[in-house]
Amino acid sequence: MPLIKEITKTKVEIDSEVLTKVEEEAQVVVHCSFYNDPSMYIGEIGVRVWKETFIIDEATGTKNQMVKAFGIVYQPDWYFIKPGENKRFTMIFDALSKSCTSFTLAEIIPQSGAFVVKGIQRNNSDIYSVKLD
Repeated sequence: MPLIKEITKTKVEIDSEVLTKVEEEAQVVVHCSFYNDPSMYIGEIGVRVWKETFIIDEATGTKNQMVKAFGIVYQPDWYFIKPGENKRFTMIFDALSKSCTSFTLAEIIPQSGAFVVKGIQRNNSDIYSVKLD
């Protein structure tokens, strides 16, 4: 008995509202590192992140809130880094607009010592690595 090969070509159409929802759920990943350079700092250095951490579109000023941080503590707690050690952690942010070409990573906090990294160039993966030291 001969085998019958069935070829099915199905075109799937996705509702534009669903596609918009998927685009809105995109996120930005920022891997951070902080090195406690013994030639710059004396003793242990405390690091932490505030929930008031944003990525800011440099063209429009639009702020995107941090959703979650991994591998670091939130204010008011501290994580202490010994001299010569490096602390790595990751922050997840709400998606940037499609038109964004560069952004600033910034803590907007009511005291000194906030970290700010300007001029981060947008890439296709929306995964970035920055040094905070």
